[in-house]
Amino acid sequence: MTAITENMMAIARTVDRRFFFVLDRTYLQLAQAADRALADGSGVGRSQAAVLVYLGYHDGCTLTELSEGTGRRNAAMTGLVDRMEASGLITRKQSYGDRRQRTVELTSTGWSVRENVMEDFRDFNTRLTRGLNETETAAVMKFLSQSVENVRPPIK
Repeated sequence: MTAITENMMAIARTVDRRFFFVLDRTYLQLAQAADRALADGSGVGRSQAAVLVYLGYHDGCTLTELSEGTGRRNAAMTGLVDRMEASGLITRKQSYGDRRQRTVELTSTGWSVRENVMEDFRDFNTRLTRGLNETETAAVMKFLSQSVENVRPPIK
């Protein structure tokens, strides 16, 4: 191996190793900024906001569907749903098709807070993509979606 090739590989390795850490640091900073935006706007946290947004599109889903749709574990979702139900944002109802299952639905207060959350996210996304054109935004979205697929374990 030539010195140039070794040098190029050393540079590539450094970038490769840092890539995840840059993404991780970026995620943490964006999550904190999103928390501040939501606290200043609708007054809910990111987890509650995710539930409200998801239920706006899938009202009446099961707890399992809600967990999968928001990317949160079932155990964490149960406590979150309990707190949101206690605050009057959602309600659980007996499933018509399966008496053992319960569905989760937005209340009228939940729908109202969801509208505020959607506005918070519209403003946040506008700030987040400032300086990017449509092509660049599409490339970032493609990368983020593809990167998850790239590291997902193979189905056996």
